[in-house]
Amino acid sequence: MKFRSYSIPLIIFIANIILLFMLLFEMSGIQPVNHGGLGFFVPFLSFLSFQYIRAQQRKRNEVSRGLSMLQVINAFTFILPFVIFIVFLVKFL
Repeated sequence: MKFRSYSIPLIIFIANIILLFMLLFEMSGIQPVNHGGLGFFVPFLSFLSFQYIRAQQRKRNEVSRGLSMLQVINAFTFILPFVIFIVFLVKFL
């Protein structure tokens, strides 16, 4: 039961990290323009993970420290693409 509550948020976290790296590589010019725009799906995936973890914590009597840490990471990955986009706009406008 414990592995199941961690597996879905961890899979989404790994997908978020891969998409964020693709976005950052494309924005920095290391990688040619091809798939970096997929990095803007990160907030959507973070929100899904956030809602799943919230539902898991409601089922339990106690709050898991690992799930709470994943919530903090989700908050960070939710905000980061917006910050990158704003910095990109400010830099080139």
